[in-house]
Amino acid sequence: MRIHSDPRTEGIVVVVLRGEIDYGCEEMLLRSLTSALNSSARGIAIDLSKVSFWACSSVKVLLATRELAQRHGKTMSLRALSPIVRRVLELSESLHLFTTEAAPDSPHPGRRPATVAPSQTPAPAPPPAPVPGARASAYSSAGSAGTSFPSDSTGVPVGPA
Repeated sequence: MRIHSDPRTEGIVVVVLRGEIDYGCEEMLLRSLTSALNSSARGIAIDLSKVSFWACSSVKVLLATRELAQRHGKTMSLRALSPIVRRVLELSESLHLFTTEAAPDSPHPGRRPATVAPSQTPAPAPPPAPVPGARASAYSSAGSAGTSFPSDSTGVPVGPA
């Protein structure tokens, strides 16, 4: 992990993470991000372009740092996400909570603001539409919660294996 001030970002401390960020790194990561945030005038930008593994548990560190930044009137943005980090944030449905930006030397500079204000909670997804021709049975919700599969003529659900 490397922490530095970037003169192009006046008052923003840039934290560059590299390699594997797993469960064992959480405490150190939180301390480092908190320290960088405290030493910054305006906030931090976390460069995640060189991260090769991102544990789901590390998402809570980003959320805690985001909350701390908001309480202190500072910013926290995610810069140049690696594909693995982007995927974990998408799967955890937390990507929209962060401001993301391209790295300054990126061919696509610019910012994409968070799509949901910090005080708002996204609406839950609507339930799946019923499958035409499916019969209700005691087994119709086999599989994952809230998922219905069509039944065959004996009432046994037919779904993914």
